[in-house]
Amino acid sequence: MFGFLKKLLRRTRYHAFGRTDTGMVRDHNEDSFAILADREIYLVADGMGGHNAGEVASRLAIETLIDYFTPARLRRMRGHDEETRHSLVVGLHQANRAVMDAAEYEPNYRGMGSTLIVCRLDGATLHTCHVGDTRCYVADASGITQITTDHTAMTYLPRGEGEKPRSRPVVTMAIGFAFQQDPEYHRLTLKPGQQVLLCSDGLWSMVTDAEIHAILMAAASLEEACANLLERANAAGGRDNITAVVLAPR
Repeated sequence: MFGFLKKLLRRTRYHAFGRTDTGMVRDHNEDSFAILADREIYLVADGMGGHNAGEVASRLAIETLIDYFTPARLRRMRGHDEETRHSLVVGLHQANRAVMDAAEYEPNYRGMGSTLIVCRLDGATLHTCHVGDTRCYVADASGITQITTDHTAMTYLPRGEGEKPRSRPVVTMAIGFAFQQDPEYHRLTLKPGQQVLLCSDGLWSMVTDAEIHAILMAAASLEEACANLLERANAAGGRDNITAVVLAPR
């Protein structure tokens, strides 16, 4: 019985849908995402930087990885967890170098950066690698779990005399800046029926995990799930760009 279940899980195919939205406050969208269904690679990036450079950084990071995950590389990764881990980590290093090089040669791009997550599905095995606070969740009827760790630290902004300083999270590891350590990697085996959500902080900072879970479970389709997630984030204020990519078994 156990062997049959393992074979069934290996044969499970996922389909995916994604949407991005500028939100209610920002005047342009610096998020980028890509769904490479034939390669089972899924990417979300959240850019940052002036002069629209955040948009450039997020797009360049994703384009670099699209070129990086060639058919030959994917064949080497298939069924080999350590090779997959190595390839994902190296891929993020290459994306980082591409963005840093672009910033070096174009003055308007100086200081640009992006959070980035790459998700690779190999049968029922979920591999993720990321920098920053773009998240991966896994959800089913029993609940929702955040797989990734946010690479952030709290910073305090001065206010007027007698007022308490304001605090806000600041990304401590991102594409476009020298890595002090390798990007974070996770691997887990998905259970039957589990969905995967990749999202930028424009979603999770506006919508609680409980609300995200309820929306995913109630949606009749992936398209509806993404639409409702973005709608809920905007209804809560939409203070940032919002991106959601949802994967579910066929």
